[in-house]
Amino acid sequence: MRVLKTLMLTTALLASGGAVDGLFNRAVAALPAGTPVTMDAADRQAAETLVDFLQKTRIQAGLPALSRQPVLDDAAAARAMALASGTQTPDLRQGLIHSLYVPMQDIALEARASGDPGQPLAIWQDTGSTVGALATPGMTDVGVARVANPAPNGPNDAYIWVVVLAQPLRTPAESPDSPRWSPR
Repeated sequence: MRVLKTLMLTTALLASGGAVDGLFNRAVAALPAGTPVTMDAADRQAAETLVDFLQKTRIQAGLPALSRQPVLDDAAAARAMALASGTQTPDLRQGLIHSLYVPMQDIALEARASGDPGQPLAIWQDTGSTVGALATPGMTDVGVARVANPAPNGPNDAYIWVVVLAQPLRTPAESPDSPRWSPR
């Protein structure tokens, strides 16, 4: 049981652009041929259970529930797949900006743990650098993924879990007359 990393995406962002659309597919395409890394129905159900645990944790802390977002699920899956395959972890910032999330207000929590959704949550709650991420009031949206760890050292690292927390941008949409506006 160990936390791989907690990433606060705090680097300066160059320009918005890119897209999360297809991010999952690009991460899978980056896997070496023959690498059996997938999210099956059991992984999706475990991820759903972890979201339920996160909701209970936030409600106990007096915070609003998180909103599960497919774009963040895709970002979490891409990161989990890259970790499982040993490829470079994709930079998700530009895609999240394009999907109207606040720059530098994204947190990715990663853990190698058992198949029990309570274990990664316990790891993050017991680690000083990650416990605050779960209770950050501004984080309102969540994405979750779990993939099998292709090189586990035991039952407590059989899976790679990733949670992406983000804060959506709360401004009105740009007018089509704006020079920066582009259709999606």
